[in-house]
Amino acid sequence: MRKKIGVFDAFSETMEQFGKNGCLLVVGEQGNPMAIGWGTIGIIWGKPVFIVLVRPSRYSFGLIENFPQFSVNVPAESLKKEVTLCGTRSGRDIDKVEKCNFTLEKGKMISVPYIKECSIHYECKIIHKNNVINTALDIDIVKEYYPEGDLHTVYFGEIVGVYREEV
Repeated sequence: MRKKIGVFDAFSETMEQFGKNGCLLVVGEQGNPMAIGWGTIGIIWGKPVFIVLVRPSRYSFGLIENFPQFSVNVPAESLKKEVTLCGTRSGRDIDKVEKCNFTLEKGKMISVPYIKECSIHYECKIIHKNNVINTALDIDIVKEYYPEGDLHTVYFGEIVGVYREEV
């Protein structure tokens, strides 16, 4: 059973997972998981937010643009293979939920599902988005992360609930 926890109660675990294997962003009402290695949690405009980045070339981009909610799922180390698959394969080509044997559960505060196999998940409603601007970015970052010019869109999701599986 999932228990609601404080917005920052799982902050350290979540940020640590970004540094290891990444987390899983789930977008769209049907739930397409995408591996993300970048993100952060903070307070902006007096609201708790989860900031995530998605490239316009990704299948998930169209889903998040058409349905402005998302869940961020924090996987255990045992799901490393599944996270890798979700980061290297497109939902355009395969059903990643089926391929990874994930169980999607209906969100508690949003319509986007979360991944049951991840013991922590954040539910977010988008309150702002903006595009990364090439000319406003440090040139070294442009060279390393955007050699093809596929710049991210940054999504600010108000965190409306954080949940942890009770053990």
